[in-house]
Amino acid sequence: MELIGMQVAVIIITISIVLSGILIGLGRALGHTKVERFGTDELFQSILNAAIVGALAIIIETVKAISTSLITTTCSTAGDAMAELSCILTSTTANSFILLQELLKASTLIGFYQTMVLELGTVTIQPFANLESVSSVLSNQAGILSIILILINLNVQIVTFFSQNALALFLPIGLILRSFFATRKLGGFLIGIAIGMYVLYPAFVLAFSPPDLANATAQLTTFNSNPLYATVPIVDLNTNNAIAEKLDNLTTGTNVSFGENITYIADLPGSLTVITQTNANAISQLLMYGVFAPIFSFIITLVFIKEIANALGGEYNFNIGVI
Repeated sequence: MELIGMQVAVIIITISIVLSGILIGLGRALGHTKVERFGTDELFQSILNAAIVGALAIIIETVKAISTSLITTTCSTAGDAMAELSCILTSTTANSFILLQELLKASTLIGFYQTMVLELGTVTIQPFANLESVSSVLSNQAGILSIILILINLNVQIVTFFSQNALALFLPIGLILRSFFATRKLGGFLIGIAIGMYVLYPAFVLAFSPPDLANATAQLTTFNSNPLYATVPIVDLNTNNAIAEKLDNLTTGTNVSFGENITYIADLPGSLTVITQTNANAISQLLMYGVFAPIFSFIITLVFIKEIANALGGEYNFNIGVI
């Protein structure tokens, strides 16, 4: 990535060195010690800024090379940490959305049976009333998954923003502001943000294992596609034993063959136990990778930014004797 603005930083640093030399000369010519001292300090700061410009360019390219060699690329073709994290988060978002779709289908299906009421003359029964607790669990899981999806998408936006602007915008501006006396602290802060968000933040998030949603999605898909669990079509409601046969299949666990050697098993309690457990495991992995890992990495990055800002934003006095 080309460091746009680096040339501007070099020009400003050159101008600062020239102005510092002028201040030193005026101070000595006029016998004004404070002016000479100020010029000397600014000269040292300008030299330090020049060193930072050169060092950062080398450090960033070195970090990119190290990042490419250390990170096992499983998603991105670019190879660096920021591109890999962006690719994994995007893939996780897509897989989470598929999981949410299947979860909502299962929740709707369970809600149908849970609210089904049969009127048999003077007797009214609700055979699957106890499914209310399962329906509530699935609804809560869908709600939690929706919130996690929002947070992961937010993280995708953050990663995309800093991957595009950390080195191309924040770093050059930080170098420019670091060259001026009044904005030295702000410049150091922006340099810290550029390095921290481009290098440390994705590296620490990638230290966590990406969530594996394949099993939970497969279990939900199998549950939703099982014809024995499908709701009874309205056109079949008047068929003899239509409801009775459906209830019998759901409650006794029946193997039914469809077409050529395709057998479906109706075990509603067992199926619900499996999907709620696999959903819980998938959601816990998403919470770890989509919520805890970014917070953990962000805290470490903030500490790094603070230390870099203090180091680069402070004043360094060049103590020499003034003749």
